[in-house]
Amino acid sequence: MTQYEGDFRGSNFGNAPGSNFGHAPGSTFHGVVNTGGPQQEELRRLLDQLVAMVARHQNELADPQGTSTAVELLREEVAGEQRPNRLTSFLAMLTASAGGVSAITEAAAKLKDLVTGML
Repeated sequence: MTQYEGDFRGSNFGNAPGSNFGHAPGSTFHGVVNTGGPQQEELRRLLDQLVAMVARHQNELADPQGTSTAVELLREEVAGEQRPNRLTSFLAMLTASAGGVSAITEAAAKLKDLVTGML
């Protein structure tokens, strides 16, 4: 079996017509969100909106430190490999630490919908 390593950012391993990605037992496959094009710009735009909402509602947060940590993790993930499961996990962490601030919940939901659509 041949093993390939390298930087595959910008590659789209998803629902491409004619694609059939299988793997042998014991092997793993990690999906990566496509890092180019209009979806990437939208991802960054929505993240900026979410960060602005967090800053605007700082005094209303249930867990300000947890929210700040989640925002930083999201920023790092968007700037890096962009593993969808980590992005959605960080969004869930942010939503939980924001408490009942609906503006943050709504901004996080938009970002999550985009990430889900990029898979």
